[in-house]
Amino acid sequence: MSEMLDIFVASVRDGYVQVSAFVAVTVLLFSLVQHWTGGALVERLSDSERVQPLVGAAMGLTPGCGGAIVMMPLYVRGTVSFGTVVSTLVATAGDSAFVILTQAPLAAATSYGIAFASAVGFGYAIDAWGLGVERLDR
Repeated sequence: MSEMLDIFVASVRDGYVQVSAFVAVTVLLFSLVQHWTGGALVERLSDSERVQPLVGAAMGLTPGCGGAIVMMPLYVRGTVSFGTVVSTLVATAGDSAFVILTQAPLAAATSYGIAFASAVGFGYAIDAWGLGVERLDR
């Protein structure tokens, strides 16, 4: 039993460290681009409401949850729409992305394509019709 517990703890620890490092890199890269552009990246995103769900879906496709971690504070600050947040979350494969990318790249490409198209569609629908936005923003 002790050996099984050791294997479990080591697996969880290693997985956490590896995923956390990748998420940190995603957030760091976004922050660096934001810094290098003098804030223009987020400013352009804020001004381009028609592109927001596309960017949200693209951010959601990054393995791990880095894209969602970047987009949520932007929504809270009023920079991006609720449809953009939903677009990010619909496209997010989370930590499972690492598995599918390494074990079944063709399936990953297919599922990522479907996730991206679905995410963009839901994002635009929510922005167009305001589905759930009024209640959440209150």
